[in-house]
This record gives sequence, C-alpha cells and structure tokens, in this order.
Amino acid sequence: MATVFYFLPKDAPLTAEEKAEIAALKNRPITYDEDCPPTTKEEADEAIYLMNKYKTRRITKEMWMKEFPERFQKQNVAI
Repeated sequence: MATVFYFLPKDAPLTAEEKAEIAALKNRPITYDEDCPPTTKEEADEAIYLMNKYKTRRITKEMWMKEFPERFQKQNVAI
C-alpha cells in the first residue's frame, strides 16, 4: 500500500470543501495502469539504493542506465 503525504501551507486554513475532498481521497483505492504500474520490492530497493548513493530524491534515467546497464542492453525500458 502506498503512503500519500499532504503538504499544506501552515497559514492557510482549509475550507469545508477542501476537507471533504481530502477525506474522500483517503478512502479511494489506488488504481494502476500501463502508465503507472505497481512497483515491485526489487524496484523499490533499487530506487532507495540510488537515492542513498546519489543523495537525491529525484532519480534520472541516466542514473538507472549507469547503475543497471544490463536492463537497457536487453530491451528498451522507459523509466
């Protein structure tokens, strides 16, 4: 299950409509498709490895290609 974080400005109180919208989203299931497939444990571990190694939260395709070149030689994988 994914964890969703909500970042809100501290000085702006929520309206009743915004509170209702957030409450409705909390109960909605996550839907996956071909553009957003579920992440496997192996992929998550690799992403964490890259984030720790490069000290970043944004992983680029170049980082994936540098660390895991075998994936890009076998097939054209878009990340």
